[in-house]
Amino acid sequence: MELKSVPPKEPGTWISRAALMRRRQTVKVDLISEHGLVWIKVIARNAKGLRFDMAGLELLDDDDGDSDFSSSSSDHEDDLQKTDPFDDLPIFRKANQYLRSASAHQVHFQTPTVVFAFMRVQTGGTDEYVDRILQRLRDLGIQVHLGSTGLDAYNCNSTHANTTCPHGITTPSLNLDVSTALALISEMTHRPCLPDQVLGEALQIQARREQVEPALPILLSIVRDKQLFMVQSAYDRLVQIVDVVGGANERARFRQLFGKEAHDPSLWTSQQEMHIEVLPDKPSERFRGLLEPPVQKSALNNGRKIRSRFSEFHAVIFGSGDSYRMTTVTAIQWMQQALLDASMTGTAIVSHEPRSLSEQKMYTQEK
Repeated sequence: MELKSVPPKEPGTWISRAALMRRRQTVKVDLISEHGLVWIKVIARNAKGLRFDMAGLELLDDDDGDSDFSSSSSDHEDDLQKTDPFDDLPIFRKANQYLRSASAHQVHFQTPTVVFAFMRVQTGGTDEYVDRILQRLRDLGIQVHLGSTGLDAYNCNSTHANTTCPHGITTPSLNLDVSTALALISEMTHRPCLPDQVLGEALQIQARREQVEPALPILLSIVRDKQLFMVQSAYDRLVQIVDVVGGANERARFRQLFGKEAHDPSLWTSQQEMHIEVLPDKPSERFRGLLEPPVQKSALNNGRKIRSRFSEFHAVIFGSGDSYRMTTVTAIQWMQQALLDASMTGTAIVSHEPRSLSEQKMYTQEK
């Protein structure tokens, strides 16, 4: 759990994360749980303060310290036209901002649940005005927690019950990057070797890491019970790599992974049989936009930073996952932070350690 400030929505154009966070329209989330699927805002106001809202006696700068929400500008109004002054109370404007922000910051295409925790309002109250406010919050889609106990274990939605593992929140279908397919078929993940049994510094580093933390169990935990897909451009790139670098076992695993020949259990360490289906490229507009020059010019231009590493191929792979609304699995471990620094929110990416094709360079490994 952590304190976090997030913008209410994506800017729509290139802007650095630092500049975006300087904007006043941010929401402050006091506690983040369930791997980002639950946002908890602690409200210090008591029942008397809520009654003041109803009477119109409370200043717009509410007493829980969120001056960010006190502006009466049109940016802070509900999208729907209001006819009842009750709906224009500051607490509801705040609620709508949190809901809009949660919608813009989805976690693997799931909108986070927003919880308002009223620490000084107890359950079992009989104040009809307070009850009306709390019920209206629930009607808007806010989960309401009352009292100062039980917050740490608060479970606001049963649909989040399987989120104890970060991989449990991924989409039912996964978009696999080339690097993930390479790790799945690499001889090193199925027949690990010592660092001095493989040629090349990069492969020796991977062999050393494999001794400490085997990659295959982690990969299997990600793909288990999921439908696996790869877009055409990724598949074409994978074919080129396997044809040039792949050993006999790695090429056989590749063919079996894509259903080109029958599954041979002797080649796979795991009993879990996997199959990948190829889909057409379908990059989303927002990922294509990462290739365009940023509108904002600044000494700290995160857009320029990511464009120095983010290629058209990346836009196709990760953008297609975005368009198909699938979690993309990759060994490109810098991608998530780079996208966040460039203010690209709501991305669905799971990363893992890389494992390259190694069979041709494992010169002491038994065949």
